[in-house]
Amino acid sequence: MTRMTHSSRLMATAALGAMLFGMAPAVSVSAKEQAAASAKADKPEIGDFGFDTTGMDKSVLPGNDFYAYANGTWAKNTAIPADKSNYGMFTALADLSQKRTQEILEAAKGDPNSMIGRAYASYLDSASVEAKGLAPIQPWLAKIRAVDKPGLAALLAEADRNGVSHFFGGYVGQDDKNPDVYIYTMFQGGLGMPDRDFYLKDNERNAKLQAAYLKHLENVLTLAGEQDAAARAQAIYAFEKQIATVHWDKNDSSDATKVYNKMTLAELEKAAPGFDWTTFVRGIGVKEDALLVSQPSAFTGEAKLIADAPIGVLRDALLVRSLDGFSDVLPDAVAQEAFSFYGTALSGTPQMQERWKRAVDFTTGNLGEAVGKDYVAKYFPPETKAEMDKLVKNVIAALGHRIDNLAWMQPETKVKAKKKLANAGNPGRRPVRQRAARQPVAT
Repeated sequence: MTRMTHSSRLMATAALGAMLFGMAPAVSVSAKEQAAASAKADKPEIGDFGFDTTGMDKSVLPGNDFYAYANGTWAKNTAIPADKSNYGMFTALADLSQKRTQEILEAAKGDPNSMIGRAYASYLDSASVEAKGLAPIQPWLAKIRAVDKPGLAALLAEADRNGVSHFFGGYVGQDDKNPDVYIYTMFQGGLGMPDRDFYLKDNERNAKLQAAYLKHLENVLTLAGEQDAAARAQAIYAFEKQIATVHWDKNDSSDATKVYNKMTLAELEKAAPGFDWTTFVRGIGVKEDALLVSQPSAFTGEAKLIADAPIGVLRDALLVRSLDGFSDVLPDAVAQEAFSFYGTALSGTPQMQERWKRAVDFTTGNLGEAVGKDYVAKYFPPETKAEMDKLVKNVIAALGHRIDNLAWMQPETKVKAKKKLANAGNPGRRPVRQRAARQPVAT
């Protein structure tokens, strides 16, 4: 699941508002331009009333396949851009926001006092990135190469703080059974492919992906300057396959009841011996004693596997995770290698985004609030926000009337339904065109 940041939501809302209402940017314009913008605002961006009837395939009976009936012609005629794995209205909105953000950042990159401008310009400076090679990440790689088993927990805590994935993950969020309290939730990790099934289920696609992933491990170790990369890649893969055997599957990991396992740090130490959980948890900055451990048996199994594994294999796994994790800000050879597996082999995307697009994503990803502030100021003026607020209120009011008129719904249920409705306001799904599958993708 992709989680949108606050600034991403602001920009997506601004783009949606601009498309719905045809509002011009919040800049000084002439009377002629204002008249043109007003005329545009009176015409929907899509079709005659906001729906593309030409994209329908009326040869299909809606009762047989409503998606094909509503979107079949659009799906047949819409080419997926080479740098995307799917395409739909949300993708179009993202492209619009990305292009507009580029314009903002291009204007800012020459300003030495602009934080977002400097970040954007530094990413665009590919010549400097290539000239530096792996020098910026070498101090961290040296720490990995030097770590021993007693120092592993502290190093993994540092990796966590640096954004490097490793053998398990976690986040601070609301306690599902006590939402007034925030708690640190831990979940299983340690796999370079999406989940255990990619390692354990035998089929043609998995066999191809396993071979591609093994080659990826070898290539990354080679890029890191390591010797005997092929054999060491085999050792990493074998270790990850062992981890896969103790992981929970997707069904169990999606069960809200099964993954709610509150325990103290001392209880975790007892349940998963072989790893210094106290050093790790305190090292990432968690001071509370209560934790949520999503897959307890997986933590038990992983702790034993980490304790039994040769330190060299653990080091190599961390080397690969580090280069993969920072690949987009490292030389193109590293970025292309990471993309060839994760972008193309796994996701079906033929081509990496142009550097300016990646520079926009890098800047918004790291300085989203600052970028979002400028974006909203330019593309989401108060009058557009007012129109969006009006639209949402009208939709909620209409849904409220429908709830009132439901003869089968009990009065107490209607009260709860309308309480939920009061918190609603997310835009509905739009048709999405995918490379590997046709079903809609939700963002």
